[in-house]
Amino acid sequence: MLRTGIKELWLLFLSGTLIAINWYGFIYAVNSGNALQASLGYYIFPLVAVFLGIVFNREKFTYIQFLSISLVVVSVISLVYMNGEVPSLALILAFSFGFYGLIKSNVKLDPISSVTFETILITPLTIFLMILFSEPIIKTDVLFSDITIILLAFSGLITAVPLVLFSKGTKVFSYATVGLIQYLNPTIQFLIAIFYFKEEFQLGHAMAFFLIWFALFIYSFESISKELNKAGKSASRLSKKIK
Repeated sequence: MLRTGIKELWLLFLSGTLIAINWYGFIYAVNSGNALQASLGYYIFPLVAVFLGIVFNREKFTYIQFLSISLVVVSVISLVYMNGEVPSLALILAFSFGFYGLIKSNVKLDPISSVTFETILITPLTIFLMILFSEPIIKTDVLFSDITIILLAFSGLITAVPLVLFSKGTKVFSYATVGLIQYLNPTIQFLIAIFYFKEEFQLGHAMAFFLIWFALFIYSFESISKELNKAGKSASRLSKKIK
């Protein structure tokens, strides 16, 4: 029992560290003019999750999944070749969130408790890093009058709520529905990066995004087909029982 508890705490500490890396990577990407890479990273994430499931959970992959993952690899190579740009931020965001999901799948706690615990566990580490690397804090009399501090406080809440809702959503809605809805986030980021931040969108970016969009399309089509087949079989079994 004690070993189980310690193992659970270690898993939550690791998941907390990974989501902290993910958050920091996203904040850094936006503040450094790389919101386009953030969008790319969250587009890649679903296929990274499939790849990690195959490698660590020994899940069987289909030819469609293999093709989708291959297209992601080709998209990254095309971006490096055509733009001379390694999408390091995008890969960090995709793999940190991918490993986060992999670890959380082995945690038995409910969504709210697990998010709370992992936040508490990484708090000492974050405080230590802030003291070590940050500049001296501003004076107390202007601490609460600075709009930046207020926005930062609310950004923590805004970040935590979607994590809890995502965990809940995976249990309430079908996998296909969750999979399709999660593409809204990088799509909004993509539009903001192009039309609001006016980031440079070169031919290499266009090729990379096109390949990833195509990969996600065929991957989502297969997921929806499987969900429909399962629903059809369940309905058929239910009708037979009624008869």
